[in-house]
Amino acid sequence: MSKRLIFTSILLASTVMAEGVHTIQYDLPDTGLAPSYGEASFISRMRQRHGGSDLSMQSYALTLPLSDPRKTHWNKVYINAQLDTKITVFNAGGNLTLNNEVMYNVALPMSFITPMAHGNKLIVGVAPELATDGDAIEHGIDLAGYAMYTVKKSDTFSYTIGVGISPRFAEYFAVPFFGFEWKPNRDWSIAMSGYKLTAMYQFNDRLAAGPFAMSTGGIWSVETPSGDEFFRMRALVVGLTAEYNFAAQGQTKRIITASIGSNVATRADFLKRNAGKDHVETHHYKPALYVSVGVDFRF
Repeated sequence: MSKRLIFTSILLASTVMAEGVHTIQYDLPDTGLAPSYGEASFISRMRQRHGGSDLSMQSYALTLPLSDPRKTHWNKVYINAQLDTKITVFNAGGNLTLNNEVMYNVALPMSFITPMAHGNKLIVGVAPELATDGDAIEHGIDLAGYAMYTVKKSDTFSYTIGVGISPRFAEYFAVPFFGFEWKPNRDWSIAMSGYKLTAMYQFNDRLAAGPFAMSTGGIWSVETPSGDEFFRMRALVVGLTAEYNFAAQGQTKRIITASIGSNVATRADFLKRNAGKDHVETHHYKPALYVSVGVDFRF
């Protein structure tokens, strides 16, 4: 091989590597590998509407960021990765029996965010997850996926349409969803994100509060005397929520949240692990007290 060919090859390789440096960027948030979100919530003892069982629930959630989506990108696609963990503790009594009353959720969602024209954006992601009571681990692993498109109609209104796919846990495999953010005037903002609808009044630069309605609960693979099944708990909660931004000058938002309300409709089911998620056992519960507190740095 001639010296000129060797030199040309080295130059070409150096150019490709240099271009790669400019198109691939990875950064952690300024806070590093520190939790960016945490929440504790509690539903007090609920009595069954028609039956002899009772149930209460406590949950503790924590998110650890693995990338900063404002700084991590591949070409023009921004990347958000995080570790989501949650522990849910049930206290069941009467004819509702759980072999293990502690449930575990561990997920690793990774989103690929593509900015579009006019402020729109496309997000596609995957989220491997483990949801189990710690005994039925084999049947508690799922590889979920999602895609959503956000349309910015104006500076005061945007909406999102999307679909989530959960081969293991979803009753119909794919679930469509819709969200929006609307600011009708300077003081009020109305938003639906995930399964939570809020109407917030901005008292000042730091404090906002208002009513909310949301769905809470989950589905887990659990061990039962009949073998591994799914246990699903769903509750519609309504109440009041407040947010306080305690960020210092020059910092991004750092929000403390607090909510109080009541679960107006609650259902707990044992389900078969077949495609239709046939019901094995169902319980409906009366309203009880709901309380949650949290802190959020994900901005």
